[in-house]
Amino acid sequence: MSRAAASLQVGNDRGVHGRVATRLAEIALEHGVVLRIDRDGEGADCASILDVLALALACGDTVRLEAAGERAEAALAAAAGVLARRDDP
Repeated sequence: MSRAAASLQVGNDRGVHGRVATRLAEIALEHGVVLRIDRDGEGADCASILDVLALALACGDTVRLEAAGERAEAALAAAAGVLARRDDP
Protein backbone atom coordinates (compact mmCIF):
# COMPACT_ATOMS: atom_id res chain seq x y z
CA MET A 1 0.00 0.00 0.00
CA SER A 2 1.35 3.41 -0.98
CA ARG A 3 1.52 6.28 1.48
CA ALA A 4 2.03 9.99 1.03
CA ALA A 5 2.06 12.89 3.48
CA ALA A 6 2.55 16.65 3.45
CA SER A 7 2.23 19.65 5.75
CA LEU A 8 0.57 22.81 4.48
CA GLN A 9 -1.42 25.85 5.53
CA VAL A 10 -5.15 26.29 5.08
CA GLY A 11 -5.52 29.02 2.47
CA ASN A 12 -9.27 29.76 2.40
CA ASP A 13 -10.18 32.95 4.29
CA ARG A 14 -13.15 31.10 5.80
CA GLY A 15 -11.08 28.08 6.81
CA VAL A 16 -12.30 24.54 6.26
CA HIS A 17 -16.06 24.88 5.90
CA GLY A 18 -18.74 22.53 4.56
CA ARG A 19 -17.82 22.68 0.87
CA VAL A 20 -14.12 22.14 1.55
CA ALA A 21 -14.80 19.23 3.92
CA THR A 22 -17.18 17.69 1.38
CA ARG A 23 -14.59 18.00 -1.38
CA LEU A 24 -11.99 16.25 0.81
CA ALA A 25 -14.41 13.35 1.36
CA GLU A 26 -15.05 13.19 -2.40
CA ILE A 27 -11.32 13.10 -3.15
CA ALA A 28 -10.81 10.18 -0.76
CA LEU A 29 -13.70 8.29 -2.37
CA GLU A 30 -12.69 9.09 -5.97
CA HIS A 31 -9.12 7.92 -5.39
CA GLY A 32 -10.01 4.94 -3.19
CA VAL A 33 -7.70 6.02 -0.37
CA VAL A 34 -7.83 6.67 3.34
CA LEU A 35 -7.22 10.40 3.70
CA ARG A 36 -6.49 11.90 7.11
CA ILE A 37 -6.05 15.49 8.23
CA ASP A 38 -4.32 16.36 11.52
CA ARG A 39 -3.59 19.53 13.48
CA ASP A 40 -1.74 19.65 16.79
CA GLY A 41 -2.43 16.03 17.68
CA GLU A 42 -6.11 16.13 16.71
CA GLY A 43 -7.11 14.39 13.53
CA ALA A 44 -9.96 13.20 11.39
CA ASP A 45 -10.61 10.77 8.60
CA CYS A 46 -11.68 12.95 5.68
CA ALA A 47 -14.43 10.44 4.85
CA SER A 48 -16.30 11.97 7.81
CA ILE A 49 -17.29 15.52 6.90
CA LEU A 50 -18.48 16.21 10.45
CA ASP A 51 -15.19 15.04 11.97
CA VAL A 52 -13.27 17.34 9.62
CA LEU A 53 -15.55 20.27 10.48
CA ALA A 54 -15.12 19.54 14.21
CA LEU A 55 -11.42 20.39 13.85
CA ALA A 56 -12.53 24.01 13.22
CA LEU A 57 -9.59 24.71 10.92
CA ALA A 58 -9.05 28.39 10.18
CA CYS A 59 -7.11 30.22 7.50
CA GLY A 60 -3.40 29.97 8.21
CA ASP A 61 -3.63 26.82 10.35
CA THR A 62 -0.89 24.32 9.56
CA VAL A 63 -2.21 20.82 8.96
CA ARG A 64 -0.73 17.48 8.01
CA LEU A 65 -2.41 15.45 5.29
CA GLU A 66 -1.80 11.73 4.99
CA ALA A 67 -3.09 9.44 2.26
CA ALA A 68 -2.86 5.65 2.13
CA GLY A 69 -3.81 3.54 -0.87
CA GLU A 70 -2.83 2.78 -4.44
CA ARG A 71 -3.45 6.38 -5.57
CA ALA A 72 -2.09 8.09 -2.44
CA GLU A 73 0.11 10.61 -4.28
CA ALA A 74 -2.68 11.77 -6.58
CA ALA A 75 -5.18 12.03 -3.72
CA LEU A 76 -2.70 13.98 -1.61
CA ALA A 77 -2.03 16.42 -4.46
CA ALA A 78 -5.75 16.98 -5.04
CA ALA A 79 -6.51 17.44 -1.33
CA ALA A 80 -3.56 19.79 -0.85
CA GLY A 81 -4.81 21.88 -3.75
CA VAL A 82 -8.25 22.19 -2.18
CA LEU A 83 -6.86 23.16 1.23
CA ALA A 84 -4.35 25.67 -0.10
CA ARG A 85 -6.82 27.50 -2.38
CA ARG A 86 -7.85 30.96 -1.28
CA ASP A 87 -11.29 30.64 -2.87
CA ASP A 88 -13.96 27.94 -2.56
CA PRO A 89 -13.55 24.74 -4.60
